[in-house]
Amino acid sequence: MKKLFFLLPIILLADVDPFKAGDLNSPNPYGLTPQEKAILQNKKNIKKNSNLINELKKSLNDLKSKLTQKFIQYDQSISDLSNELSSFDTILSEIDSTKLSIDKLKKQIQDINLTDIKSRVETLENKISVLEEQNKALKKTIEEITKIQNDNFQNLRNSIQEILSQLKNLNKKEKISPKTAFKKAKEYYFAGKLNKAKELFAYSLQKKYLPATSSYYLGEIAYKQGKYKEALAFYKKSITLYPKKTSFTDRLLYHTGMSFLKLNQKQNAKLTFKKLINDFPKSKYAKLAKKELEK
Repeated sequence: MKKLFFLLPIILLADVDPFKAGDLNSPNPYGLTPQEKAILQNKKNIKKNSNLINELKKSLNDLKSKLTQKFIQYDQSISDLSNELSSFDTILSEIDSTKLSIDKLKKQIQDINLTDIKSRVETLENKISVLEEQNKALKKTIEEITKIQNDNFQNLRNSIQEILSQLKNLNKKEKISPKTAFKKAKEYYFAGKLNKAKELFAYSLQKKYLPATSSYYLGEIAYKQGKYKEALAFYKKSITLYPKKTSFTDRLLYHTGMSFLKLNQKQNAKLTFKKLINDFPKSKYAKLAKKELEK
């Protein structure tokens, strides 16, 4: 029992998603994957866009205010001009033609200014509309990705409980050395005796003998048995224990992506396949991942 409590903090690491690690709601997120950084950046963009929308709305209000003041000035100028023309109407007959010319000029000035201002107002309103649509789209994307992450975390918790249950039955193997158990487990694995291999790999993992590799093989066994949630838990534990590239990392990533597909988590599968192609461009599994993305 003491050994199980000693092992529990290590096993709980499987609850961390290596590709989306970190709390996006934290004031200072850390350990972010490229995708989570993109989500955080999207949040910042939303805030930036909201500020820009407020600034544009303020500019629009200022412009409308200036337009109103301009109209008042024009009306006052026109009124004054009309009064002056009326006072000379009885003296000079030419005043009539002059008045008509002034009215015509006044209308032209008004039309020119109104057209320019209306155009600028429409441009600002269009920009605001575009930014609001982008803002909505970003919020929707973040909500969808957050929902997928929450579902994955719950699946990993369930897988951890299953792992703990398996480890309780390993006391009878204490007389076997972890190295011998690991070697025998590989023999069983390649002979197709997956259940026997699984028990011994779990034992070598408990004894911390090549834990990342033991976790990888446990993930492969779960994958072959169609237990995709359990496979994801072991794959993530393997990467958490040893985040550097190994001889099996490309296969691990490919089967991680395929497990996501089997669980209908297409967004996570897409991100995993892209990481595989980026990190292992010449791998045969990268070629398989490209085919999956083309679908």
